Amino acid sequence: MVGLAANGCQSAGLEIGGMARKASTPGGARKRYQQVAESLLGDIRAGRLAVGDTLPGELELVGHFDVSRHTVREALRRLEELGLIGRRQGVGTVVLARQPTESYVQAVRSPAALLQYPAGSRLVLRSSESVRAGRALARLLGCKTGAAWHLLCCLREFADGGPPVCWTDLYLLPEYAGIAAAVGRRSGFVYELVEDRYGQRVASIDVDIMARAIPERMSEALGVAAGTPSLTVVRRYLDRDRRLFMVSVSEHPGDRFTYSMGLERGWQSGGGAVWSGA
Repeated sequence: MVGLAANGCQSAGLEIGGMARKASTPGGARKRYQQVAESLLGDIRAGRLAVGDTLPGELELVGHFDVSRHTVREALRRLEELGLIGRRQGVGTVVLARQPTESYVQAVRSPAALLQYPAGSRLVLRSSESVRAGRALARLLGCKTGAAWHLLCCLREFADGGPPVCWTDLYLLPEYAGIAAAVGRRSGFVYELVEDRYGQRVASIDVDIMARAIPERMSEALGVAAGTPSLTVVRRYLDRDRRLFMVSVSEHPGDRFTYSMGLERGWQSGGGAVWSGA
């Protein structure tokens, strides 16, 4: 085994062990990021990486495991979700605990499972324009202030009438603005339109659910007063390089929408369990 000294660790002899340098996946076994994460998890549980130690840098882990930087980042993200490690400015990635906290995971087989709306509803495009993110919008979208977006304002309506389900603002990178003409005219989700037309692929989706108030600019279309309580769902679509390429912000007035999910105990709840397929 080739040892790899950890940056900033108190023990000079600390090594990253538990698996071979190359993270291979024979016979369609676990993905590489899962193997890297499980190797690091084993080192943390065994005390080879102690609480307070700083992990080696990304480039060192890339060389040690012979994987891509994206693979290393995904492995570290998984461990961070478990509460095992955390990033500290000016220090690096630090071990926070030896055992993951017990938690639950949502089993989602496809992005469509995050986008369930009543049958018979459809998006209707109301306006399309180029915008730049001010400070408040950048905070909501998770982008840099001044970032350029193409905004599609849509209303989710039922073909047979009735109150709209929600108002949705779709923020796309400018190079994907060409899908505007297809929104509401073709079946499928908007992210699928981007995938089909531009070959872009969704690698991950971050979802925030919060309580807000209906803004005045969309209140009339929704048939409610400005300031009416709203269930706001923000979905951020990222590619394999963690680049944000689309964000949807949906405002659901009152009791027009319920977000339901099923939870099952994740692999991290006990030692030796396997990764969830979610």
